[in-house]
Amino acid sequence: MKIKTYVADNVQEAFYKVKTELGKDAIILQTKHIKKGGFMGFFAKNMVEVVAANDINPTFNTPKEPLNPILPDTAAKYENLTDFVKIDKIKTDVEEVKNILNKLCSEQKQQEISTNFGIPLPLKKFYDRMFEMQVASDIIHMVISNAANNLTDADMNNKAELYKMVKNEIVSLIDIIEPIELSKEKNIIAFVGPTGVGKTTTIAKLAAHFSLYKNKKVAMITADTFRVGAIEQLRLYGDLLEIPVFVVYSFEDVKTILADTNDYDILLIDTMGFSPNNRMQIKKIKGLLDYINPNEIHIVISAATKNQDLVDILNNYKELQYKKIVVTKLDETKCYGMLLNAISISNGCKLSYLTMGQNVPDDIEIASADKIADMILGESENV
Repeated sequence: MKIKTYVADNVQEAFYKVKTELGKDAIILQTKHIKKGGFMGFFAKNMVEVVAANDINPTFNTPKEPLNPILPDTAAKYENLTDFVKIDKIKTDVEEVKNILNKLCSEQKQQEISTNFGIPLPLKKFYDRMFEMQVASDIIHMVISNAANNLTDADMNNKAELYKMVKNEIVSLIDIIEPIELSKEKNIIAFVGPTGVGKTTTIAKLAAHFSLYKNKKVAMITADTFRVGAIEQLRLYGDLLEIPVFVVYSFEDVKTILADTNDYDILLIDTMGFSPNNRMQIKKIKGLLDYINPNEIHIVISAATKNQDLVDILNNYKELQYKKIVVTKLDETKCYGMLLNAISISNGCKLSYLTMGQNVPDDIEIASADKIADMILGESENV
């Protein structure tokens, strides 16, 4: 038997090497993606490693007796599978009871908070709605308290005025919306964020917007050489939009790309996604951004992000000095409180864009404080 390992740029090339050297009867034992080259593991190139063998004569041993799905000691305890089904049913019922109790406790706590803070009854439904939208408690109390202080007794009986007052308080928290601001010189815009939040698709949407609708000369640059398929995904968008795509493998590449794109209006930089707890990766991205020196840095987060995860992401990414927030995947959640929470946690950062689907160049828009307030309060239900 002959076993060999082959490394190639893609699977097709690796299989071709296997077939050429080991013959058509070769057997693939293992296929995996690896990183090769680069500097400190940062600009490594995606490769494919295939382990193959030939002249294998497999033997199969047929067990004399069928395998017993129940272990001997378990079989002694249970006479048949019916007992297992009953236990699973009991476990399911216990989980349902726990969920119901947790919900009741949550509702009771909400009721106690509402009573303790003396929320006027006409504003209670807005309190409940924001609680349901998972807006942070301190933000809810601020909005409701401020609205209550500004309402007259007559306003308390006016449904439209109540909604308007609460909405105005939310809009004031969102403050100014800041999309990409173009200068007369070359604009370098970088995007950072965790894995899977939609950075690459967002960049493609913005590239299409500025190229097709603003008649700007746009280039896309990716430093995401870690995620399998990231480069191909951006290049596919580039081909469809007729926008060039450049790949950064080293700091020397950055220098060359910046020189080659000197006459471009906008460069959109896609960085690799990683866990917010990975301090080493954050420092690598920080080094790259310091070298590129972008005009703006936007952090991209999913609307479906849980509040505690949102805190970790925004706090741990602060080192990257982002100033604007893109919220993606609004179509994948019905809870919009994180939009307010993100502004509060990020201490002064502004919302820039909202996305709500995969369609390029559509499914992206400049964030709107009015729209966000209506989404959180449920305009159709309260007006």
